[in-house]
Amino acid sequence: MLNSVNLRSCIALMLVITCSSPLHAQLLNAEFTSGNGFSDGATINGVRNWGAQDSWVAAETSGIGYARCGVSWSRALNFTPLAASLEVEETVAIEAVWRGESFLNAPISAPVFALGISDNILTPGNNIPALRVDVSLAGDDTLRFGSESNYVSLSLADAYSGTNTNTNWFSIRMEITRTLVANVFYINLKVTDLDENKQIGTLGYLVEDSGTYQAAGLLPAMRTLQVLAPEGVSGTLFTASHVDRFTVEEVNVSIPGPGFEWGASSALSGDATVIESDAYTGSFAAKLGDASGDSGWARTITGLLPKTAYTFRAYVKTVGGSANIGVKDYGSAEVSQSFDTASYQAVDVAFATGEDMSSATCYIYNGPGGASSVYVDDLSLVATEPNLLPLAPATGDYQLIFNDEFTSEGGIDLTKWKPEVGFKRNNEEQYYRAENLSQSGGHLVITAKREQVLNPNYDPNASDWRQSRQFAFWTSGSIKTEDSFNFLYGKIVCRAKVTNLPGTWPAIWTVGGGEWPATGEIDLMENFDGRILANFATAGSGRYNAFWDGYSINVSSLPASWVGEFHTWELVWGPDLATISMDGVVLNSFDPATLNAVDSHAHPGIAPFSTFSQLLWLNLAIGGNGGGNTSSLPDETVYLVDYIRVYQKQHSDYNAAVELLNDNDLRVDFQSIEGRRYSVMESTDLTNWSELVNFRGVGRAMSHFEKNGQSGEKKFFRVEVNNSQWLEPETP
Repeated sequence: MLNSVNLRSCIALMLVITCSSPLHAQLLNAEFTSGNGFSDGATINGVRNWGAQDSWVAAETSGIGYARCGVSWSRALNFTPLAASLEVEETVAIEAVWRGESFLNAPISAPVFALGISDNILTPGNNIPALRVDVSLAGDDTLRFGSESNYVSLSLADAYSGTNTNTNWFSIRMEITRTLVANVFYINLKVTDLDENKQIGTLGYLVEDSGTYQAAGLLPAMRTLQVLAPEGVSGTLFTASHVDRFTVEEVNVSIPGPGFEWGASSALSGDATVIESDAYTGSFAAKLGDASGDSGWARTITGLLPKTAYTFRAYVKTVGGSANIGVKDYGSAEVSQSFDTASYQAVDVAFATGEDMSSATCYIYNGPGGASSVYVDDLSLVATEPNLLPLAPATGDYQLIFNDEFTSEGGIDLTKWKPEVGFKRNNEEQYYRAENLSQSGGHLVITAKREQVLNPNYDPNASDWRQSRQFAFWTSGSIKTEDSFNFLYGKIVCRAKVTNLPGTWPAIWTVGGGEWPATGEIDLMENFDGRILANFATAGSGRYNAFWDGYSINVSSLPASWVGEFHTWELVWGPDLATISMDGVVLNSFDPATLNAVDSHAHPGIAPFSTFSQLLWLNLAIGGNGGGNTSSLPDETVYLVDYIRVYQKQHSDYNAAVELLNDNDLRVDFQSIEGRRYSVMESTDLTNWSELVNFRGVGRAMSHFEKNGQSGEKKFFRVEVNNSQWLEPETP
């Protein structure tokens, strides 16, 4: 099924999520709809959001509602006074989705539209305070967003696309932050052309209120100024303004004043100060003083998501020594590192919030014995995991997506399996070879043999045991689905028979693509030391250090006939729970949202079993760290696998949503089966394949036009993601 999306609403929501800090409190969310001239009917403290202005008329175009207003103004009423919420270094964000009505051929200098925060009266004319954004015609064929002296501009011709007789829809978002300096505010402006899906520009500047303009009287406001053509001049100005959305939010800016452009910061301590020199960007930076005393920057950041990976970054340089950067009080051990650099460079500290933790303290410290001076600029804190909306649960039946029944005779199926060759891991004794793998009697047969073979990688001077051994005295087999199959979420069913002999180590397991164990390992079955094991592994501290969630059962506790029989192992792996069973009995359960250690070498703070696809692995190891002593083994022993099958649930809403952004651009939100999710962007000339990579895999997309005698030109898209089937949805 092809999903249709309201593009403007989607992009406006995206702006709120990605361009602002975490939502603290939404004060107003007015979306005008057809037949309702006041907005969506929402009230604050029992009063409608908008005054009943006669010239505000609800309108509709292509099913999209908006307020149409001519010479009029209106404002939000009866808010909790912003003085109570807009304290020092706190922010209110105001956003409108706006367009101008009519096509302008001869623009003149005139104001069109304004939004911001105002006094109780919203007096027309020059008395309106400066904490606002104006949309104005500059008289030079440009449309300007901002103040008279600080603005981003757009060619008036570019304000229209296609055959539009009105301008495109624009998102105008201003974030207003009260600074440490009395009556001085920082305005951060972002303007986006929603029809073209293009950012027009961003702008930051300081403004100062008037002497009679105090915070106690501030109210969020929106005003439509003179938009009709002046008398005697036809068609020079917009005939009306259209407003689709108007939102007001208190937002919790994670790091207020990250570039110190306010000229002051409450996060500095000791002799640290803001200076108007030595900046990485802009005009200001922070200077942490000499090492004779304590000097630093520290801020406790709230509104974070629990069990989420973040990176704290600062651009720093030092003179005459080193300083420290770190994060603490986030639900795990403090992480820090020192830095010493004569020129500005980015220094990162990665961490992951603990369960039920929504805050962390980030700091930069120059203490006794440290640098003579430390310069700091452009601080940031970002989540390092992709910000995707939750996936809909897969409610369909399990579908078989991979299997091998091993019903052939002779060698293995090389289109499905890749044999391992050589010494590999765990100081095991065997040298893996393809010759030790076969299919016979409906089974995969992995044969371990006591025999001497030369190690072709032998180096008598090597420190790596894989090279320092001149000979192997055992051979065996191992196969994996590398380059042929992997999956994220689903069910594995494997039927096999093990010997439980001392010195053998057969396994049914999965690993993620990438550095072990940071991409995860699942052991459906391991058999060594007289036990059957069922394990999950994530990354612990450092490199190649696994954190194991394991379970084992002694084979001696099972019926006497158990060893001579085939048994069935099953993994059921979903977003919320993973379980390993043997013959229908659950052995181990695990939470796939479990994170790697924050100080792991690869993928710190990431949940591998919610992120990385897994590939299949079947092998018979001999000796080594797990298998133990091999002296009592017969000269030949086998491990038999009857079949292995992988299933996934199909989503009920088909596999992909294709969103036509404009005449040339598309977004593919690909949701295949179980948990796979891909966002693929393509544009303009898509005659060739383009490969895109994100956390959850690889996707490719292509489009083409076809002529249809009845309905004219249509646009189609083909999407392929990893092991999915082709999709050929048609655009709306």
